[in-house]
Amino acid sequence: MQIGVTGTSGFIGRNLVPELIKNGHTVRVLMRSKNQEILWPEVEPFYGDFKNPESLVDFVKDLDVIIHCAGVIKALKKEDFILGNYTTTKNLIDAINTAKPGNLRRFIFLSSQSAQGPSNELIPKKVEHTPEPVSWYGKSKLMAENYIINYLQYPYTILRLSTVYGPYDRETLRFFQYVKCGIFPMPNGEKYLSIIYVKDVVKLILMLIGNENSGINRVYFVSNPEYTTLTQIVEHIKSLYGKKRVLKITIPEWIFRPILKLSETFARITNNPTIANSDKANELAQKYWIGDPTPLYTETGFKPDYTLMEGLYETLVWYKENGWI
Repeated sequence: MQIGVTGTSGFIGRNLVPELIKNGHTVRVLMRSKNQEILWPEVEPFYGDFKNPESLVDFVKDLDVIIHCAGVIKALKKEDFILGNYTTTKNLIDAINTAKPGNLRRFIFLSSQSAQGPSNELIPKKVEHTPEPVSWYGKSKLMAENYIINYLQYPYTILRLSTVYGPYDRETLRFFQYVKCGIFPMPNGEKYLSIIYVKDVVKLILMLIGNENSGINRVYFVSNPEYTTLTQIVEHIKSLYGKKRVLKITIPEWIFRPILKLSETFARITNNPTIANSDKANELAQKYWIGDPTPLYTETGFKPDYTLMEGLYETLVWYKENGWI
């Protein structure tokens, strides 16, 4: 198949594209400029601007599947989240509707559990529950979802990813670094969260590509069947390091909010976006980030290959081999 992918320089894109190539697909990647490094010689680079829908029309022509990985997880202000997650998606959808690619079988959007928002208790959120995002990251992802559902003239699948970890991920890298140092900060105490290894996300995408009738016009939470806790993650990583003790320190909200606000102010002064900001503080203040993936399993037959321990082990090996730790 001819597959178009956005956001290929990101964490998930870097894991996805090699597997698409390995499975015999022709891959067209959207790139911002000719100065951007082409990571795989086998791909067809296409240079376009998300701010200009007309520049995307030729990108979507003749594609069988489009996988929209591009997005913004850190920004200086809410308008940047809206631009990076909603407007870019809107412009891509408008380009598809304009180009009317005759072969397009599916548009796959990598959204986030943040679009739904957290649970108030230890009961997983369901897709049919009213979304209550607590951050502009989540709100902008929800805006993008709604535009796809209401305006895209082709089949779609929206994947609300839970916490995703694995090779190339710099966010969960911090977990390994904290445990290695023997001190693990826990903003607002224990957290309950849905989680999944990036290779299982890639497996799901390949499954959807291979079965054009599966998951059509559906929104799914994507995670392992069971949720986990920060403590369990710490214990697993501690075991992998062979450490006897890691000190877990609860950081109250009245402490971490001013710290992240200060980080945000510094980021604006230096014009260097950071994920350590007030928007992220709204998410860190929540206790339950758990979603219900049952419809994904029952409707598509998807089953993750990796347990949490297996995924963390592979991730640690990759970090070590690539000099990240």
